[in-house]
Amino acid sequence: MKVIGLTGGIASGKTLISDWFEKTDVKVIDADKVYKALIKTDRHLYQEIVDLFSLNIEEDQTLDFKKLARIVFNNKEKLKELNELTHPYVIKEIEHLIEYNKLKGESILVLDVPLLYEAKMEKYCEKIICVYVDRETQIDRLMKRGHLDRKVAIQRIEAQMSLEKKKEYADYVIDNSSSRDDSFEQFKIILAKIKSE
Repeated sequence: MKVIGLTGGIASGKTLISDWFEKTDVKVIDADKVYKALIKTDRHLYQEIVDLFSLNIEEDQTLDFKKLARIVFNNKEKLKELNELTHPYVIKEIEHLIEYNKLKGESILVLDVPLLYEAKMEKYCEKIICVYVDRETQIDRLMKRGHLDRKVAIQRIEAQMSLEKKKEYADYVIDNSSSRDDSFEQFKIILAKIKSE
């Protein structure tokens, strides 16, 4: 089974590429979905996050992710603490899912991980795809998507490894700065290469 890493920055369009993989019957493990599912199912992790960030517990026992985002994106030390707490849980679950998909006989598995390099998860991947956008496009898309002002959008972008650096480390790059059709053409070429290797 080929394990392909898919990474990018916030508002780079990684979800779009991930969806295209799923539409071509390639199995995708989405690290963000794994993280959110674990918070619902692992009460220990849930309580650790609540305690660490002094969060109020919602009536339905869910985490206030917007409040958590405001805390960690305004403080690099808090973001580091959150990542150090959650990454081991997420990595362990992804390891189980990789094994499960291997046993199921999947030929290609995509790991959709925004913090692939930061979490040192590139070691699981044979090839890595970076979804790239130029900085101004990224800022603009994030402002629109999250209804954020420019300063907050830049703060969130700078909380992650730069796309320039991720692009350097990747085996393939999808430049998602222009049209969706253009990105899809790049995606098809990369998918054909992965399948033929």
